[in-house]
Amino acid sequence: MDKNKQPGIKCNSIILVESIFKRKPRIPKEQDIKLSFDVKNSISEDQQNLVTEVTAIINSEEEPVFAKVTYVGLFSVGEDKNLDLKDFSEINAPAILFPYIREEIHTRMLKAGLPKSLILPPINFVALVNDNNCE
Repeated sequence: MDKNKQPGIKCNSIILVESIFKRKPRIPKEQDIKLSFDVKNSISEDQQNLVTEVTAIINSEEEPVFAKVTYVGLFSVGEDKNLDLKDFSEINAPAILFPYIREEIHTRMLKAGLPKSLILPPINFVALVNDNNCE
């Protein structure tokens, strides 16, 4: 990969697949928020198309606040491919989808009257992938 060039992979579509939000009357504290992720990638046999599904879950359904949001990204290789689709799927694709998930959850929390301190922080997907590979 030439680090001076773009990856050469196009984002064709970003789709909201699922958005669930539940809130109980009590106001949770910031430490009550536990965030987990699930990333699923599917690369076509010809190595030209990628479907990435990212699900973020906040807490369990028994907690004062529960959210589950899933977005799917549809990507394809362009003429000037500069990055392997598998490598793109591990870091770049989830990083592209996360701001959509973050905004969906943030908007729901604001509408539910929750404190602004519950905004999800940015995620370093490089570190996340590296941590998962070390286990």
